[in-house]
Amino acid sequence: MTELQDYVDSLFRRQPSTLEIDDLKEEIFGNLCAKRDDLMAQGMDAARATELAKESLPDVDFLIDGNQLTDVGAYQRACAQTVLLNCILFWIFSLPLLVIGYAPVSYLGLLLVAVSGGVYLLKRRQPAPRAAFLSVTASRRRRTVAWMLWGLFFLVAAGTMAALTFGSNLWFGRPPHIDGPYQMANIAARFYLPLLTIFIPVTFGNFTTLLIKSRKGQENE
Repeated sequence: MTELQDYVDSLFRRQPSTLEIDDLKEEIFGNLCAKRDDLMAQGMDAARATELAKESLPDVDFLIDGNQLTDVGAYQRACAQTVLLNCILFWIFSLPLLVIGYAPVSYLGLLLVAVSGGVYLLKRRQPAPRAAFLSVTASRRRRTVAWMLWGLFFLVAAGTMAALTFGSNLWFGRPPHIDGPYQMANIAARFYLPLLTIFIPVTFGNFTTLLIKSRKGQENE
C-alpha cells in the first residue's frame, strides 16, 4: 500500500496541490490498488503485482486538464525568436531617449538585442528536444500575474514621477511651469521609461500563444 502511494505521489510531484489534482490522485491510487489486487487474485505474488500495476501508468501528464502534448523544440525556438523581436522593438522605441539624457536605456536595449540574438541562434542549432506535456493553464496563469505586476508597477512608477515632478507646485497651489520644449520632453521621458517595460508582460502573453500553437500535431489539423 505504501509503495503504491509513494509512486502515485511521485507522479504528481510537479503538479500544484488543488482539489481536482487531489481527487485525481485518489482515483489513480484506487485504480492501481485494484489492479494489484486483481493480479494477486490470479496467483501473482505481491511484489510482482505491485510492479506491474506501476508499469501500467508510467506518467499522468496526459490526464491533467490544461496539459497538452507540445513540440518542445518548436516552442523553444519560437519563444527565443519572440524575445529577440520584442528586444528589437524595445531598442527601437528607446532610441528617442538618446537625445534627452537617458542614453543608457537605449544602450541596454541594444545589449538585450545582442544577447537574445545569440540565444536564438543557439536554439536554432540545438537538436530538437522530444515532445512533452506542458501546461497551458500554468502559462496563462504566468501571463495574468505578469500583467498584474506590470500594471501595479506602472501605477506606482507613474504616480511617483507625477509626485516628484508636480508635487511642490500642487502643494503650494502654484500652476505647473515648463520652461521650453526640452524640459517638456524630459518630463515626458520620465513617464515613458516605465511604459517601455510593457514589453515584459507582452512577452509572457506571446509565450502562451506560442505554446498553444506548438501543440504536437497542430500542423496536421
